[in-house]
Amino acid sequence: MTEQKPHWLEEPPIDPLADTNPSLTVRPVDLDSEPTTAVPGWRRTAGLVSLLAAAALTVATAVVLLIPTSTTPTPEVIAQPATATVPPTPIPEQPTTVAVVPENTTTGEVLPPTISPEQASALLSQPLQSLDVAAPFQIVRDVYNPFTTVPDRPRNEVIQYEAVKGDSIYSIAERFGLQPETIAWSNPRSIIEILSPGQEINILPVDGVYEQAIGSTTVRELAAKYKVTDPYTILDSEFNSVVLVGDDLDTILPSGTWVVIPGGQAEDITWNPGIVTDGGSSGSGGNGYVTQFAPGQPGSCGAVQNPGGGAYWGKPLSSYTWVRGFSSWHTGVDLAAPTGTPVYAANSGVVIFNGWNSWGYGTTVVLAHGPYLTLYGHMSGTTVGCGQYVTVGQQIGMVGSTGNSSGPHLHFEIRYGQTPQDPSATIGF
Repeated sequence: MTEQKPHWLEEPPIDPLADTNPSLTVRPVDLDSEPTTAVPGWRRTAGLVSLLAAAALTVATAVVLLIPTSTTPTPEVIAQPATATVPPTPIPEQPTTVAVVPENTTTGEVLPPTISPEQASALLSQPLQSLDVAAPFQIVRDVYNPFTTVPDRPRNEVIQYEAVKGDSIYSIAERFGLQPETIAWSNPRSIIEILSPGQEINILPVDGVYEQAIGSTTVRELAAKYKVTDPYTILDSEFNSVVLVGDDLDTILPSGTWVVIPGGQAEDITWNPGIVTDGGSSGSGGNGYVTQFAPGQPGSCGAVQNPGGGAYWGKPLSSYTWVRGFSSWHTGVDLAAPTGTPVYAANSGVVIFNGWNSWGYGTTVVLAHGPYLTLYGHMSGTTVGCGQYVTVGQQIGMVGSTGNSSGPHLHFEIRYGQTPQDPSATIGF
């Protein structure tokens, strides 16, 4: 039995004279009939799942690209000191791996690259290195050296200094960068003869005079008295900005007002520790001089018969280092030598002072040679006694650092009467 085909599968008869193209370009569809093959349900479910997964992946990608990259430093960077200056130790070279650097397509920001596990392990195995990182808001302080001498700073007012044992007008003046006359002119003149420990000393900020106005005193009169050419130097001085505020040159100052007179000059001062010489002619036998040095001080020998004259001049030390020469305020020469170095008489003479001197010389020996005196200061000890006659080159003591001294040395002076002389003009040092 022959199976009969559906009518829509049957082809019309072929005309041999017609075109040989396919006889049907589009097959007609019977909308009323059911399709021969239906889509299975599992394929529809799989397609729906795939569509949902693609949508979720798209949303996740958009979220990752839109979140900004964090700029918080890693713990390793925070742990490193910001101001360390030790150069970092080179890290061993690792195998080169090209890392893909992603870019945020929304903001254009370059994201951190990724590295291989091998590189991460090699980096983590290295010790922390010190980095020289600039810290623009960090205050860097100088390291304080407790043994560094702090330089003197300008002063703008008068201060009080309490004298201690061994102080002298010279040492105080040198300590504060002033002339000895300024110390004398700013304090009771009695300190020239005796400077006692515990005494309060006025210290000016500049050289000059410190005067207390008594009675009807004006600035103009103070300027004339202390040889100041321009009185406004006193009136306009910053050191008098409080006591002279609102005054003029002819205003009478309240009695008791203390005034700094910059550059002022008072009376001339003869700097000597009290030398008394009787006589003036050696006479027969050379017994015409009786000399006292610093009478009343512990080392003074009182009035000593001075035989006068002398043999010749010699050096007080056989070996030394030159430290300081003679000047109007440094009335001798300083010769450095180790403590205990022998000190010799520079000329033949008699001991008129042997012991402690409160003028800053410390342990001192003074020899009289007729009208001349020689002084040996800052010694650690002496080998002579009062009234003893010594010859040139004889040991009289040892180098030390007593009195106003910053190190072992000999302070050596030559005086003619009460006037200091430059020792280097007499002895070739």
